[in-house]
Amino acid sequence: MSDSPRIQSLSMLFLVMAVQILALAVTPAMSASQERVFEDPTSAANPIYYMLLILAFTALLLLAIKKNLSWLVSGFIQIAIASSIYYLAVAFLPPIYALLAAAGGLLLVRYYPEWYVIDGLGIAVSAGISSLFGLSMTVIPALILLVILAAYDAISVYKTRHMVSLAEGVLKMKAPLLFVVPKSRGYSFRRDQSILSSSDQTSPADEKPGSRASSGKRGAYFLGLGDAIIPTILVISANTTLPPGSFGVNIPALGAMLGTYLGFLLLMSTSRDRPQAGLPFLNSGVILGFLAGCALAGVSPF
Repeated sequence: MSDSPRIQSLSMLFLVMAVQILALAVTPAMSASQERVFEDPTSAANPIYYMLLILAFTALLLLAIKKNLSWLVSGFIQIAIASSIYYLAVAFLPPIYALLAAAGGLLLVRYYPEWYVIDGLGIAVSAGISSLFGLSMTVIPALILLVILAAYDAISVYKTRHMVSLAEGVLKMKAPLLFVVPKSRGYSFRRDQSILSSSDQTSPADEKPGSRASSGKRGAYFLGLGDAIIPTILVISANTTLPPGSFGVNIPALGAMLGTYLGFLLLMSTSRDRPQAGLPFLNSGVILGFLAGCALAGVSPF
């Protein structure tokens, strides 16, 4: 792995692309399973329920981190990861084999949390969650959700800074909620002691690339799974809600994907001396790309 920041930026972009492509690939099977988060996919209340879930999850993690209850945070995250793997696997496998897949994923994270294990599971988990929520919301609720989350991400990073504290806590526990991109070929996430060092006072979001990137004292860059999941929800929603265009290609969904990548590249091009909120860039890109795709396809999203 090259130590060039440009290579790491492209690696993170490829991780986001992998999530979106895999999410599109698994959506037909997920759709056939009839698993949904919300009973009415058209309801404008769905983004509110999602935000309440996010706030409750964040509050629980922050409280546990503050009280030094790392075992509680770790257990909660592992249950969430196992559930996500199960719901993805059960769309393709009998329940017993899906349970074995979830158990196998947990064992890997627990006993061999190397960066490529974390990234591989992160791609699978992000794709499954994106597909599930994208199927559970039509385009309008998905758009509302992305606008709300972009504002929330900006406030939580630039104003209250509680998302930065959460990222630091998750990183110290080596929880599988972040993509890990090494700065050098020989890097080992399992043996990286710099992320546990109390003398490292630099925030894990203080250096590019990535909205949740590591400080320069660490051996890798980090990107939150949410920065891949949230834009992909609109991609899946557009692909399943709007009619396919010529040659079976859903132009609004394709536009949303391209918009995500442009938003990510814009995020990578910013240079600031403070943590970066990724969703304002990514969600703006995916929304504008989606609207451009709708205009090109002659489809009304509203």
